Amino acid sequence: MYDSQVTFTFDTICPWLEQALAQMSSSPDVSFTLHFQPFQLFPDFPNSADKQAWCLHEKHLDNETAQLAYQEHMNQLFEPLGIKLNFEGRMGNTLHAHRVVQHMQEEKGPEVASKLVEGLYRRYFLEAKHPSADDTLVEACMEAGVDEAEAKEIVGDKEKHAREVRQLLRNVAMDVDAVPVVVVEGKRRDVTLTGAKEVKDYVKAMETVIKESK
Repeated sequence: MYDSQVTFTFDTICPWLEQALAQMSSSPDVSFTLHFQPFQLFPDFPNSADKQAWCLHEKHLDNETAQLAYQEHMNQLFEPLGIKLNFEGRMGNTLHAHRVVQHMQEEKGPEVASKLVEGLYRRYFLEAKHPSADDTLVEACMEAGVDEAEAKEIVGDKEKHAREVRQLLRNVAMDVDAVPVVVVEGKRRDVTLTGAKEVKDYVKAMETVIKESK
């Protein structure tokens, strides 16, 4: 059995990756483990801002037609998954969220980290909750199986692992300028996919690693 690490460098989640891993989890030849690497698209982003207003001004240059077209396009992409995105709510700097994800990944393992990330982005994209707010993070931690008292302690101590995560963000940013980036480690070679892909693309990459592991 070959153990392959799937490194997911992200500042947004790619739901297709989770589906692809689920499809390949029964492979008798390769075991795939998801590992999260942090990346900030906007490292200087303020702690809180109105999502609609910020995107309209910063991403679409105050062009409401362009913003509506973008939102329609994104919903079309997610429609096959039964997901309708919510573009309302607040957004803000994601450093705090990355800090909690990295801590849980290190202390609780990949399964808890994966559930935590899934919970965070469901709350942000579907429920319009702030991605780094304390209550958002505590809820997602508890949903991932973390005890409430422990979740509140880690979320509340904003200096815990903050220095290490800032350094990791700097290191990752030296090699990555767009996300998501997915690297599937293989016995002969690694397979890298950049940008959001469909399930079949991730499955193909993992099938390549399985084939070359024999």
